[in-house]
Amino acid sequence: MARLDENNSATSITRELWVVPLLQSLGYDPVYTANAEVVEGQTYAISHRAEPGENKPPIHIIGCRLEVDKRPPSGNPRLSAHALVQEYLNKTEHLWAIATNGFRWRLLRDSSLMTRLTYVEFDLEQILNGENFAEFGLFYRLFHRSRLPEGVDDADKCLLEYYHQEALQQGGRVRDKLRDGVEKALIGLGNGFLQHSANEHLRQKFADGSLKDIDYYRQLLRLIYRLLFLMVAESRNLLFVTDDLEQARIYREYYSIERLRELAERPHWRREGFQDLWQGLWVTFLLFDENWRGDVLGLSPLNGDLFGSKTLPALENCAIDNYDLLLAIRQLSLYLNKSQLRRVNYEYLDVEELGSVYESLLDFHPQVAQKQGKYEFALVFGSDRKTTGSYYTPPQLVQQLIKTALEPVIEDKLAQVRSQASTPSSPDELKHNLEKGLLSLKICDPACGSGHFLLAAARRVGKELAQVRTGEAEPGSEPLKLAMRDVIQNCIYGVDLNPLAVDLCKVALWIEGFPGKLPLSFLDHRIKCGNSLVGVLDINCLNEGIPDEAYKAVTGDDKQLATQLKKRNKKERENKRQLSIHEKLVTDNIDYAEIWRQLGIIPETTPQEVRSKQKKYKENLQEASWWLKYSACNLWTAAFFLPLTEHHLQLLPTSEALNRLTREKVEKIRKSDDNYELRITNYELNNIVDAANKLTEKKHFFHWCIEFPDIFPENEEKWGFDCVLGNPPWERIKLQEKEFFASQSAEIANAVNKAAREKLIKELPKKNPELAQAFEDAKHDAEAQGKFIRESKRFPLTAVGDINTYAVFAETTRKLISTNGRVGIIVPTGIATDDTCKKFFGDLTQKQVLASLYDFENREAIFVSVHRSYKFSLLGISGKPIKCSNFGFFLTQPKQLDNQARLFQLTPQDIALINPNTLTCPIFRTGQDAELTKKIYQRVPVLENEKTGSNLWGISFMAMFHMANDSGLFKNEAGNGLVPLYEAKMFHQFTHRWATYTDTADTRDLTDEEKGNVSFSVQPRYWLSQVEVENRLAGKWDKNWLLSFRRICRSTDERTVIVTVIPKVAAADPAMVILPNYSQNKFIVCFVANLNSLVLDYAARQKIGGTDLRNHYFKQLPILPPEAYTQADIGYISTRVIELVYTAWDMQPFAKDMGYDGEPFIWNTNRRALLKAELDAYYAKLYGLNRDELRYILDPADVYGEDLPSETFRVLKNNEIKQFGEYRTQRLVLESWDKLS
Repeated sequence: MARLDENNSATSITRELWVVPLLQSLGYDPVYTANAEVVEGQTYAISHRAEPGENKPPIHIIGCRLEVDKRPPSGNPRLSAHALVQEYLNKTEHLWAIATNGFRWRLLRDSSLMTRLTYVEFDLEQILNGENFAEFGLFYRLFHRSRLPEGVDDADKCLLEYYHQEALQQGGRVRDKLRDGVEKALIGLGNGFLQHSANEHLRQKFADGSLKDIDYYRQLLRLIYRLLFLMVAESRNLLFVTDDLEQARIYREYYSIERLRELAERPHWRREGFQDLWQGLWVTFLLFDENWRGDVLGLSPLNGDLFGSKTLPALENCAIDNYDLLLAIRQLSLYLNKSQLRRVNYEYLDVEELGSVYESLLDFHPQVAQKQGKYEFALVFGSDRKTTGSYYTPPQLVQQLIKTALEPVIEDKLAQVRSQASTPSSPDELKHNLEKGLLSLKICDPACGSGHFLLAAARRVGKELAQVRTGEAEPGSEPLKLAMRDVIQNCIYGVDLNPLAVDLCKVALWIEGFPGKLPLSFLDHRIKCGNSLVGVLDINCLNEGIPDEAYKAVTGDDKQLATQLKKRNKKERENKRQLSIHEKLVTDNIDYAEIWRQLGIIPETTPQEVRSKQKKYKENLQEASWWLKYSACNLWTAAFFLPLTEHHLQLLPTSEALNRLTREKVEKIRKSDDNYELRITNYELNNIVDAANKLTEKKHFFHWCIEFPDIFPENEEKWGFDCVLGNPPWERIKLQEKEFFASQSAEIANAVNKAAREKLIKELPKKNPELAQAFEDAKHDAEAQGKFIRESKRFPLTAVGDINTYAVFAETTRKLISTNGRVGIIVPTGIATDDTCKKFFGDLTQKQVLASLYDFENREAIFVSVHRSYKFSLLGISGKPIKCSNFGFFLTQPKQLDNQARLFQLTPQDIALINPNTLTCPIFRTGQDAELTKKIYQRVPVLENEKTGSNLWGISFMAMFHMANDSGLFKNEAGNGLVPLYEAKMFHQFTHRWATYTDTADTRDLTDEEKGNVSFSVQPRYWLSQVEVENRLAGKWDKNWLLSFRRICRSTDERTVIVTVIPKVAAADPAMVILPNYSQNKFIVCFVANLNSLVLDYAARQKIGGTDLRNHYFKQLPILPPEAYTQADIGYISTRVIELVYTAWDMQPFAKDMGYDGEPFIWNTNRRALLKAELDAYYAKLYGLNRDELRYILDPADVYGEDLPSETFRVLKNNEIKQFGEYRTQRLVLESWDKLS
């Protein structure tokens, strides 16, 4: 080495004299690759392969004088060694590789969807010089040839991949265990403070009401957040500005959380009555507050909201026993795994996983109660608490949304900057403009929770920014951290209804965006608490005044007063002649968008700058004209929510109050040095405004145009975010009685049925007036929110039917993006398939702004605590029309999106052909399914076309009785004048006798012997009056039989469309009744046969996204019209249908109406299978299919092989192979086809 020229990289010596021999001792036979490999037009000069042969693991060796993660100064090669290998892995089938300069050895894994550095590094120089045998042993074990894959084909089966997957699962287990620990720590701290003898002043605050349970809980959480932040920062060595080892020692031994962790992890400690550890911990917190006392120890000036000296007021002068504090820290520090205590490694625990742990606590309801003279703090399950697993969005889904929604925005921005660059432009100027372009991106999550999506977005943009700054494809950790901080400071916005979640999101962003040596970023102006769905989005809506429908009465309102207010408001709007709110407020000449932009660019390199930014933001919020706009928006929104009662009459805003607000002056009354109270000079109006503003604080109304004026300026073309990401709540807005009472009254929650529950609720005012009032208030709030969503005109496309938050969130996200923006959200697949979403989805497709829809079935538990049959989608929306929309359905893992056979494209015309009424999305597994379904619909019309008015069968539907709402009519025993209540589970295709109830109220399938008894009738669970049945059918149906289908079904069941004829009995939803209005009975058998045919079932499976065959699905099934049948067709079909249906005397009326007057047909299973097969083959011909298309419908693998990711009747096939040793239906149908041919 000494003899080499100083400019020589020492590559040959490194390879020949050190790395290759070492690799050989590790079991490799390295082979030099002289020629670079070309992948997607790029060259990859990977120096070696692990051994001779094709597709062996790559090993890239560079000279020891070169850095592994830095490109050589000469600029050749184009990438650093690390970046070259990482990019090669991401673009090829290789999963693992090695990059080394002899000193530093890196083990890399494919990370095409990740924005972090993903590698394991060993510094062999340091290990050998320090004689660190333990680390060398670990190096030997990980880098040994036996750990890497043999080649490409077994890459996912090698030991390294096993270790990797096991580590991911271990992370999940740590998350679950840590969740329990955090819960116990909160309870321990809560009681430790409450019950300490020195804290009488704390208990007194609860006694006099000055401290609320939720405020105490929030401060306890903030205390936990502080401990969490410091544990992460200490473990990652981020706290020190200097490298002074003595200062680091002093901090570690006397002030660190690590010191407390070590004390807490000792096996022997007991309650001794001391509280010095809490006093010491408080001193540690003071080191990081706004006064930056930690400067003397070389500590970073954290400052910010988290460590502010006024953020834990209830705990500041309190005491807690060392025992309670250490026990809480122990819960945060250790977890039990397989009967062994293990230490939580905060250095490598993902911030998202930590976020999920804490987010699971947000819907707990804190409760401070006095029991036997002793205060106790507890966390109780609230009525709205989700199961814990549903909080955590798996990283692979987040990364897919980053790929489909954010990356196109990044690419467009960089392309735009490059296209606008002066010619020729200097490299420095271009770099500056690219940086500026990236930092101008605005990204939002409107239901941000713990910040999972915002973190991923910040990492992705941060990596791009670091690449621009360094010129490296895989920048090092330091430039990445700095870039992340800049992105968080400039690009990231978030909103959440839960203030605790907002705190948590800030903590997550602080942890991830903290490079050390700098204060924590100011985030209050970007991460906000509010209800993204309730409030003003576009301030121009104030010009029209308050909508009259805001005064529609809901639970608890005075209906007469509501009517009067509605008339009064209407008159005020019609008589309005003064300047509008918009016109008045525009004349103030204050550009709030620019003021907020200027706030955003204030630097944050010192605590003083952060405090200056905080002060400036507070001044902005206390500016009189801005406050007027804010108050106007509050008045407009509060009108929907304030109770319409005489008690509130003087505080109820109408359009006149809104109009008067523009003409009033604002007083600023100083409350302290930097705090003012603003109020209107008119006393009466000020009371109305004050009531609206207080309600806004309580309900967290959120006005996008007011809170983010830099994103939604009033008079500028640039409007909206560049990208909106998230996984919004999937919840019904309607109050669910059972859920509400789950934590309030077990008796009501567990009532036997809805009628019994309603009876108990009616008795509440006498038995428990407080609970009765709480229920009334909850109903008022839920109905008021529903009223706002339906009547505010913010949601014209999704405020339909039984509103679910995911749909209105989807519509909101679309309105939040700019013309060049993108949306990427996770929502139930119902967004594309449900009738209530048809306007929204139809608008997306017809305006060609649907970018992508990737549907997943939760079969492999992507969401652990969500039912395995639940379907959700990654929805991508563009702000401007795009050429084509990408689709994928029935996916079970995100990696399947890499399989092009699973993806396809559809035009708006294709969707309109298949679903003309709703314009909702069909759900195809493959392009072959799409083409075959289009062929079917091109030949056969839908059952009812609402656009053209065509309804050739005169069809209508009826839900005769409802199991919940009509339960008061049900009888438990048979009697005179009573008929059975049929439920869907009791019948199947072509038979009304499939299952029966037992004496123990269970159901069982009928035996063949029972089916063969023509006098046997099924036993129902309930009976109903025949008069009730006749009343429901009066004027609609005059036959002595009914046509019914199962509404609850799945596209993955043995059969999806299950229709049969049943006696004229009561039918309870989900047993739906079909009422065809067609005069000729002989055609009815054709209708029944068509509905039960395999071809029709196949077409239905391309529509149903959930478990519900709703009427809108049924209407859009391709059904042959009556005129399509010849007499020969009718003869062939009717004889078979009658034999299949008429197997018992109670179906004689149907047989007679169809022209058959004989005895019932004896049940014969084999005979019935043949008859159904003959009908299936016959209908395949009527639909115009060829034999290969019929083969495909029966089993795609029979046509295209097992690799095609499609399935049609998989469950039917598997069941028959298990039962008969063959796919019997396939054989019988194809034999019948061949006979017909």
